[in-house]
Amino acid sequence: MRTNKLLDPSTICPSGRTRCQSASHGVACLSILLALTIAEWASSQTFTVTETAGLRRFGYPVTASIELSQGAVKSIDKLRLLNANGQEVAAQFTALSHSSDGSIRACDVDFTTGLGPQESQTFHVEAGVGPRQALPKGIAVKEEDDSILIVSPYIQHRIRRDGKPLLDSITFGKEEFLAMDGVSISTQTSEAKIIKRGPFNVTIDMGKVRLEYVSSKSWVKLTQRAEAMDTLSVDGHFHLSADTLTWDLGIGSWLYGTTQGPQDIVQLRKESSLWQVVTTKKDKQPSLFATSPLFDGCGHFADPQRVAAFGIADCSSLDEAQVQLRGDGRIRLSAKCRTLSVYFHFVGQPTQVTAVTSPQSMVAPLQVTVMPIP
Repeated sequence: MRTNKLLDPSTICPSGRTRCQSASHGVACLSILLALTIAEWASSQTFTVTETAGLRRFGYPVTASIELSQGAVKSIDKLRLLNANGQEVAAQFTALSHSSDGSIRACDVDFTTGLGPQESQTFHVEAGVGPRQALPKGIAVKEEDDSILIVSPYIQHRIRRDGKPLLDSITFGKEEFLAMDGVSISTQTSEAKIIKRGPFNVTIDMGKVRLEYVSSKSWVKLTQRAEAMDTLSVDGHFHLSADTLTWDLGIGSWLYGTTQGPQDIVQLRKESSLWQVVTTKKDKQPSLFATSPLFDGCGHFADPQRVAAFGIADCSSLDEAQVQLRGDGRIRLSAKCRTLSVYFHFVGQPTQVTAVTSPQSMVAPLQVTVMPIP
């Protein structure tokens, strides 16, 4: 917040004069300045970002949803983000609702930051002053008659407006990751509305389905909503070409294995208090492969060139959550719930070099705490 050096009320005048005409006029001007300062203070918003999973984050995406005082600002061009040291941080602002006078009531702030394990950072949204630097290039939207393209220097995703399938092409670099059936969902979509257009975040709303992309990671987050408890699912058909595919699951330790043909199946499901991994080989009965009291909600499915990381958000709180991997490159993520959020993160081999982030950090976003408006 900007401050003024007030040595004498008679030396300052909001009208632009260098000196007020009288002491009484100076006192009046001082009152106006204090009122303006208080109004500016009240229009600002502060929030903290905290790492809670014990992981180091590099260029991790953050979305902070804030509210502003009525009359504070009418354009997102008059908002900027500052860190605790008062330095400007490049950020994307999206107005979500307005007050009766047309001023912004609620907005999202999207940006990236780096945090160490359990570390916190404080940020401050300043209203009335626009950013002094241009936003960097990042992720963007291109609209076509029957589809919406999400593009960045690294990825291109094609979303079908009719949702059949929801996604029919995903490329990372020069590699195509989707096979013929693409990515489909159990929920019916409606007309696509572009909520955010980048460069830090692109969000597409399709009724009870929402897709979210971020500039610093090559993943897509798919969220489905139901009015009552229901079995929601996401099916992906990946272009994994080798006869032998590798898989791994985070169930309290690093559990991994292979499929040896299109009929092989790996299924993770919760039975009572334990997560069970059951494998089925060609012409053989299902066999219990492993058990664990924990599942961190993520894993990988890969061939020698391509890696598809997947994740289920808040899986420990979902009923009947399941992961099924098939040797023909198909995956199903499902649960009985009212809201199901899954992630797909597509990278090349070796995963440790191209992924930049772990699947555990993908399903455990940074925690944002917004301070009350003064």
